[in-house]
Amino acid sequence: MTFTLSHNRPAPTMIGGHLPALDGLRGVAVLLVLAFHLAHLDGAAGLPARALLGATRFGWSGVDLFFVLSGFLITGILLDAKGAPGYFRSFYVRRALRIFPLYYAYLAVLFWAVPRLAPAGAVDVHPGSQAWMWTYLSNVLFAREGGFHASPYAGHFWSLAVEEQFYLAWPLAVWLLPRRWLAAVALALVGGAFALRLGIHRTTFNATAAYVLTPARADALAVGALVAIGLRTPGAPERMRRAAPWALAASTAAVAALWWARGSFFGGDPSVQVWGFGPLALGYAAVLVLALPAAGGPSRLGHALSAGWLRSAGRYSYGLYVLHYPIFLGLEALGVSSAVLASSLGSELLGILAFAAIGGGASIAGALLSWHLIEKRFLALKDRVPYGRAAVAPAPGGGGRRGAAGASPSPAVATPGRRPARRRPDAP
Repeated sequence: MTFTLSHNRPAPTMIGGHLPALDGLRGVAVLLVLAFHLAHLDGAAGLPARALLGATRFGWSGVDLFFVLSGFLITGILLDAKGAPGYFRSFYVRRALRIFPLYYAYLAVLFWAVPRLAPAGAVDVHPGSQAWMWTYLSNVLFAREGGFHASPYAGHFWSLAVEEQFYLAWPLAVWLLPRRWLAAVALALVGGAFALRLGIHRTTFNATAAYVLTPARADALAVGALVAIGLRTPGAPERMRRAAPWALAASTAAVAALWWARGSFFGGDPSVQVWGFGPLALGYAAVLVLALPAAGGPSRLGHALSAGWLRSAGRYSYGLYVLHYPIFLGLEALGVSSAVLASSLGSELLGILAFAAIGGGASIAGALLSWHLIEKRFLALKDRVPYGRAAVAPAPGGGGRRGAAGASPSPAVATPGRRPARRRPDAP
């Protein structure tokens, strides 16, 4: 991902080129989700096992970190391409090349290959849910059903549906609205998401709906969008960086207080949904700001997030996310579970860790195959649909100015004095 400031006056810090720290943040997000699903044992009695499960129970929030990152990255791309020819075409084609191949390949295997190859009755793929999955409406299905039982092997696809629905609507908002109004819409989405979750729990008590419906989860996406808008507003980046530690402290205090009051911080808890999702999104946005480069170079957090193993997890995060949950369910269907391993090893803790290692290893192998056989091949085609250049008109005095929409001449403009960075094939 590359960044520019779409304004005539430069801000104190301009960010250009690919940012390894954002790969690292993706890595953190997907590892949180994997820990949540793979570190699992019903009825654990021992203190070490319960302590581990208590820690990993927070891993569901990795999806919220993904949402914040998506809101930030997509809004930045759109703002920088605004006013350019082919704005919508480039965005949607590039998104399709990134998302569709693995997503639809997985659905084809699940609904067409598995029923023909697996023993009769061995895997119930719930074929009646197909239409919802193919059209990115799985979150609506799960909200209607009040749970994920309608399609368990694609139960984790609700978050992909949320992001896809965001991709459908947000580019038009960025195209139509000035930056100030776009920020106002993002703030309205934050307030509206809170109000909707509160309203759901005051009326239907459908915790699944509050967890998976796009309007109810729009606050995390909108907070990420606000960070992207702020980076392109003169004077705002430094104010954001100064405020980020305080925002992170306030978020941590709110999450800790709710965790203490409820005994856990679980995403299916109505109290966490109403009072915890907002502070959580704010905290992840603060982490994002602190991970970005400052005027003096990479931040400390950005340097830590640029570790090779985290960046690798981030690069393969899409495959890891899509494949890890069916691998988890498949292992348990084959009789390989934390409970079985705990009995064999004589330790609940070792059983949990062994299952996580087996499931995690299989997920990594699957993600690597997905990357090299599917994803990388389609990502290479993104160079054929580059983002265009906004119209540039001469400014008084002979200088140039931005296009009428306020877009920078190119979405790949880098720090002054440096050449524009080429996009990596796997960048948004």
